[in-house]
Amino acid sequence: MQTADPATRTGSPRRWWAVLAPAAALVLAALCLRGPFSAVGPVLSELGTELSVPQAALSVLPALPLVCFGLVSPVAPALAARLGVQRAVLAGLAVLAAGIALRTAGTWGLYAGTVLLSAGIAVGNVLVPAAARAAYGDRAAPVLGAATASMGLSASLGAGLAQPLTTATGSAVAGLTVWLAPVLVAAAAMTLLARRRGPAAGSRAARPPVVAVLRDRVALAVTVFFGLQSLAFYVMLTWMADVLEDDAGTSAVRAGALVAVAAAFGAPCALVVPPLAARARSQVGWVVGATLLSAVGIVGLLLAPTAAPAVWAVLWGLGTGTAFPLALTLVLVRTRDVAQTGRLSAAAQSVGYLLAATGPLAVGLLHDATGGWRTGLTVLAVLQVLQLAAGLYAGRPRLVTEPTTDADRPAEARH
Repeated sequence: MQTADPATRTGSPRRWWAVLAPAAALVLAALCLRGPFSAVGPVLSELGTELSVPQAALSVLPALPLVCFGLVSPVAPALAARLGVQRAVLAGLAVLAAGIALRTAGTWGLYAGTVLLSAGIAVGNVLVPAAARAAYGDRAAPVLGAATASMGLSASLGAGLAQPLTTATGSAVAGLTVWLAPVLVAAAAMTLLARRRGPAAGSRAARPPVVAVLRDRVALAVTVFFGLQSLAFYVMLTWMADVLEDDAGTSAVRAGALVAVAAAFGAPCALVVPPLAARARSQVGWVVGATLLSAVGIVGLLLAPTAAPAVWAVLWGLGTGTAFPLALTLVLVRTRDVAQTGRLSAAAQSVGYLLAATGPLAVGLLHDATGGWRTGLTVLAVLQVLQLAAGLYAGRPRLVTEPTTDADRPAEARH
């Protein structure tokens, strides 16, 4: 897959719009990668009433995307090898649009459409870092930060606009379908980018499978770090409001507001962390800072929940808001080329989202078994120690040593 070429074929510098166009297209694509499924949770009751589906059956909808992310992510590099990374992102957006449209087809369409759109999002999740690498080479970190911030904004918009859109359209299903509009805009932008840059070359047979990258210890450490920070994020996103209500004595309204404020730190952190962390020779300091912030927040809720619930929520938000873009940055800086970035991204996200899907369920079961949140929070605090250990190894300045095929290298590197 091609890497960025800062000059045209004639050797003259590219125009400013040609430099910014790939970043704009990727940010637009990233804006569609959270909202279509984060909008579902706030309107589950309305969906149940509208479609006559029991709430117990609807409760699996929020977990479906995470499972699909884990299962589909390994496929994305093969798709990029066949189509080229930009066209593969475009294909993911097309599948995402089809899934959103399918959700209008009644109860079966809601479930089938959720699976389909989640598959499209999984492709985008994996390949946006590789597409940024393809367009900007070693200067991709600021673009990755902007795209990651766009994902955070997408999640916030999806959840925040769900009820207003349902009210405005008179239907929960119709409100969810509004997300088709930005997806089509992003697809149009990616179409222009894919036409301008063309497909990637290379033989699929010559490329190592996604799992091969995990034979390297650096790649494995990056994957474990990504997985554990994802698990911690989705566990706390799911249960923090209940922990604040039950253990800290906050009202339901204040608990929800604290979770929203904590999660909102993801967008500004995503803008700042990738360019700064990528510029450093080692990312160990960033790993320590991110993990300690979230760990202190979790331990605070465990040992002294009533002392400063707002402080614990904010510390968790800062920690997890830093950890996610940092994990994507580690994927970028620990790999040597676009193809390897795609494989490591796929491996890390596959493991990470499968872990994330089991985390909220496990903590919920522990709560039901023990009658409280202390056991689940204790387990989460222990996992923070493991996250720190993996991050310390992943943050050291070394590249993944998985062999790179001739097809993976840009043409100029073969001469």
